[in-house]
Amino acid sequence: MKIAIAKPKTYFEQVPLELAKKAVNEASADSAPILCGLCTKPVALENCKIDEVGRAVHEDCYFRNLSTRNFKR
Repeated sequence: MKIAIAKPKTYFEQVPLELAKKAVNEASADSAPILCGLCTKPVALENCKIDEVGRAVHEDCYFRNLSTRNFKR
């Protein structure tokens, strides 16, 4: 009995898992931390918010910034 394996649809399906993990670990070790666009302190991408211009920001910084703005009605 022959088992047919489907042809991968994307390049990423062809990359061995261990190679992908190694690449992610190396990239994260070499990269500079992401800084908050408002307070310039490091911000974890897992917990950050994105402001209206696309910057990563802390949630507290974002709401503090919004609360100090004067909105036109």
